[in-house]
Amino acid sequence: MLADLRYALRTLAKSPGFTAVAVATLALGIGANSAIFSAVNAVLLKPLPYPGSDRLVQIMSTGFRGVRFGVSFPDLRDLRALSHDFIGVAATTTQRYNLTGAGDPREVQAAAVTGDLFGVLQVRPEIGHGFAAADERTPLALLSHGLWVTSFGGDPAILGRSISLDGRSFTVVGVMPAGFQFPDEGVQVWTPIGEFLSQNPQAETNRGVHFLNAVARLAPGVTTSRVLDDVRLLATRLSAGDSAGSGGRQRIVAGQASPGGGLPAPSAGGRSMLDTGFDVTLLRDAAIGDVRRPLVILLAAVGLVLLIACANAANLLVARATARRREMAVRRALGAGRGRLVRQLLTESTLLALAAGVVGVVLSIWGLDALLAVWPHALPRATEIGLDGRVLGFSLGLAVVTGVAFGLLPAWRASAPGIEEALREDAPGATGGRRRLQGTLVVGEVTLALVLLVGAGLLVRSFIRLNNVDPGFDTRDVLAARIRLTPARYPAGAQQTLFFENMLAALAAHPGVQSASLAGSLPLSGNMFMIAFDPRTVRPDYPEPIMVLRLSIISPDYFSTFRIPIRRGRGFTAQDQAGAPPVAVINRATADQLWPGQDPIGRQLTIGGPRQPAGAITIVGLIDNLRSASLDARPQPEIYRPASHQFEMREMWVVLRAGTGRPLQLVGAIRDAVHQADPEQSIGEVVSLEQLIGRQTAARRFNTTLLTIFALLAVGLALVGIYGVTAYAVAQRTRELGIRMALGARGADVVSLLMRESLRRVAAGVVLGWMAAFAVTRALRAMLFEVAPGDAGTFAATALLLVAVALLATLRYE
Repeated sequence: MLADLRYALRTLAKSPGFTAVAVATLALGIGANSAIFSAVNAVLLKPLPYPGSDRLVQIMSTGFRGVRFGVSFPDLRDLRALSHDFIGVAATTTQRYNLTGAGDPREVQAAAVTGDLFGVLQVRPEIGHGFAAADERTPLALLSHGLWVTSFGGDPAILGRSISLDGRSFTVVGVMPAGFQFPDEGVQVWTPIGEFLSQNPQAETNRGVHFLNAVARLAPGVTTSRVLDDVRLLATRLSAGDSAGSGGRQRIVAGQASPGGGLPAPSAGGRSMLDTGFDVTLLRDAAIGDVRRPLVILLAAVGLVLLIACANAANLLVARATARRREMAVRRALGAGRGRLVRQLLTESTLLALAAGVVGVVLSIWGLDALLAVWPHALPRATEIGLDGRVLGFSLGLAVVTGVAFGLLPAWRASAPGIEEALREDAPGATGGRRRLQGTLVVGEVTLALVLLVGAGLLVRSFIRLNNVDPGFDTRDVLAARIRLTPARYPAGAQQTLFFENMLAALAAHPGVQSASLAGSLPLSGNMFMIAFDPRTVRPDYPEPIMVLRLSIISPDYFSTFRIPIRRGRGFTAQDQAGAPPVAVINRATADQLWPGQDPIGRQLTIGGPRQPAGAITIVGLIDNLRSASLDARPQPEIYRPASHQFEMREMWVVLRAGTGRPLQLVGAIRDAVHQADPEQSIGEVVSLEQLIGRQTAARRFNTTLLTIFALLAVGLALVGIYGVTAYAVAQRTRELGIRMALGARGADVVSLLMRESLRRVAAGVVLGWMAAFAVTRALRAMLFEVAPGDAGTFAATALLLVAVALLATLRYE
C-alpha cells in the first residue's frame, strides 16, 4: 500500500497540469457539498443546546383556518394538570424594558418566564441561580452573558445588585451561559412571569389572551402523538366549558399581543370561537421552521454538482489512461494482475480527491461565511454553522467516496486492454469504447446541469416577480424607529399622546424630513395585531362565523408618509381624538367581504381593540389593498384606527419620509428628538423599509443565490467537459481527419462533423434533463412565487442557453 502511495505521488507530480485541473474540478464539487452540509448539520442535525432536547416540545393554540398562536395563562394551568404526559410545563412571553443606570438608557429585549422554565430546559446559570416557583411574584432578574459583559463589565459582584428596568428595581440573581438564547435570539434579561402579570392582570384569568409560548418536557415513554391526543381532548373539554373558570364561546375575540405592547381586549373566561385546539411540536422542529425543504433541496443540488465534477474527472482519467496504455501493458507483462493495477489507479484518484477535499473545505468556509455575512437572517441557528468533527468527517468521507466513484470505471477499463495490441501501437488512438464512455459522461453532465439550471431559472424568475410586486405603498426613503414609553413615567394615554405629539412636531420641523407619522406596527415587519369578530352582525349571509382583520393604529399623517391614496371618503384628522365619534379607514378587501358592491363610507362595525372594549365604529375612508403582511401573501382585510382615539400609545413606531433620499441620515435626528423630550427614554430598533424588505426576502434571496451559483458552476463544469472531450477527440482522430481533408474535405466540413457529434450528445442531455427537471422541480413549488414548476419559458430558455454554451465550447476549441 505504501508503495502504491509513493508511486501515485510521483506519477501525479510528473503531471502537474492534469493534477491541478482534476483537483480544482473536484474541489468545487466537494466544497459546495461541505458548505451546504455544514448548514444542514447546524440547522437540522445538531440537537438544541439543552440536555435531552429531543424530549422538549412546544405547545401552541390552534385557531380558525389553522392559525397557530400562543396559549393563555388559564390554558397553561390546565396543561400542567396533564402530569402523566409531562415532567414539567413552562412558559415565556417576550417584552421590552428601558434599562437605565448602566450607561446611556437602552432598550433591552426581555422574557418573562415561569419559575420552572430552567428546570424544564435543564439549564443552569453560569453564575448565581435561577428562579423558583415561589419567586414568580418577586422582582428578580437573570442577565444574558452578553449584557453582563457589555453593560456591567463581566463583574461577578453583579449578583445581589439592583438594576432599573422601566424605572422599577430588579435584583440580579444570576447570569446565563454564553450562547443561551431562549425563547428568541436577542433576549438579554429574564424576569419572573408575575411581574408581567402584575402589569397586565387580565392576562392571568382571560382565556382570550394568547400571550404565552409554552414548552414542556415529555415524561419517560410518552410520545408526541399520545400528547397530541390528550391535548386535543383537553381542548374539546375547554370548548364545552368543562374547566374551572371557563365559560361559553365568545363572539368577539382579540388576537395575540404585540411584543411589549398592549394586550388584546378582554373576553370572558371560556375559550373563544377563534380557538379550535392545541398543537404539539418538537421544540427542534419549531426552531427550524420552514427551512428544512430548501436546505434538503440545496443539498441535493450540490450533490448533482459533485456528480458533474466526478464525470469531468473521470473524463480526464479516461484521456490520461490512453496515454498510459503502454505503461499498463508493460506492468501486466511483468506479472501485475488486474486487481493490482486497479488498486494503483484508485490510489491516484483517491489522492486527487483528498487533496480536493482539503481545498474544498477551505472554500466552503470562506463561501458560507461570506453569504451569511450578507444575509444573516437567512437561516435559523446561523451562529452555530461552522466546521466541527461531523462536517470534517463528512468532507473526508465524501472525498474518499468521490475518489472511488470517479476513478473506478476508468481504472477498470485502463487495466483491461490486451498486452500485445498495446505494445504494438506506436501512436495513441482512442477505441470506440472509450469514445462511447466519454460521450456518455458528457450526456450525463449536460443532463444534470440542465436540471440545476432549470431549478435556478425558476427561482430567479420567481424572485424577480417578487421584487416587482407593488405593495401598495412607497417603501423608498422611509425610516422607522420603535419607541417604547416606560409605564411608570407615562402611565396615562394623555401623557403618551403629548410625548409623541411633541416628538413629531420636532421631527416635522427638521429640514431633512418630508413627513412624520406614528404607527402601532410596521407593514412588512411580521409584527401585526389581529382582531376577530362575527361578520354576520354586519352581513347576515356571510359564509363563515369569524372574520379576522389586521388592525393598525396610526396617526393622521400615516397615509401621506407611505403615499397611500384615499380612494373614497377621507383619512384621519386632528379632530379624530378621544371623545370624538370612533372612526376607521378600511381596505377594499374588507369592504368587498362585508359590503360587496356597496359604498362602505358611513357604514358601521362593532369591534374592539388593544385595551379597548367593543364599540360601534364608523367607516370614513377606503384605501386600496396593501401587501402589509408580506410581499408574497395576498392582501388581507385591514382596518385602521386613529392612535389618539382612546388607545394607549405605550409602544409606537415613529415613521419618517426623508426628503433627501437618504433615510438613514435621519437616525441622529430621531435620537435628538427623543432625548430632547425625555433624556431617560431609550430608543428601540431603527430600520428603513427597504431593510425590512431585505430581511423578509433574505431566505428567498439566499436560496436563489446559492442555487444559481451551483447551476452556473454546473454549466461551467459541463462546458469544460465538452471542451475537453472535443479536444481529446480531435487529438485522437488526427490521422482520420487528415485523411478526410486529403480526400477533399474542407475545414468547414471537419468542423461541421465535430459540431454534429457534440450537438448529438448535448441534445440527448437536454432531452433527458428536461424529463428529469420536469419531475424534480415539483419539489420547488413552495419556494416559487407566481411561477409554475413546469414553466415552459424557463425550460426553453435554459435549454437554449445550455446548447449555446455547448456549441461555444466546441467552436472555441476548433
